[in-house]
This record gives sequence, C-alpha cells and structure tokens, in this order.
Amino acid sequence: LSLPATAQDMQSFADFDLNKDGKISEAEFDEVRAARISQRATAGYPMRGLADAPTFADIDTSKDGTLSPEEFAVQHARHQQRPRR
Repeated sequence: LSLPATAQDMQSFADFDLNKDGKISEAEFDEVRAARISQRATAGYPMRGLADAPTFADIDTSKDGTLSPEEFAVQHARHQQRPRR
C-alpha cells in the first residue's frame, strides 16, 4: 500500500481504489484509512478529530455499497473546508 510522501497530503480517489475498478469498496476504504491512521500515529501526529471522521456509510450517499469518484470528491471538498485545529 503506497501512501503519500507526507502525512499532510490529501489522498486521492486513486489512492483508495486499490483494485483500480473505478469505485471504492468498504474494504478498500477501511484498509487505506487504517494504513493512514497508523502512518500518522507512527509519525507522532495527534489523532484529533478521529472520532468525528465520516464513516464509509456517511460518504456513500447513494447507498450502493461503493464510493464513486463524485461521492469521494464531495467528501474531499468537505474535508478541505473544515477548520483546522
């Protein structure tokens, strides 16, 4: 699993779409998110806001069990707009 060079880099849709099928399954989402959390914890970053992080179900607005590039982009935009602590 390849993660961005720095823990501050935002991950792209392609980073989550591990099998490159054009959608993100819940298993892919969980795997990449767990790796990201582990990477940040190992690097000594505080885990502020982790309890408030959106779940796969929160992001999957179509409720089809996968994340589309559009659903991912909406969440990415929300993340970029949230105030930094």
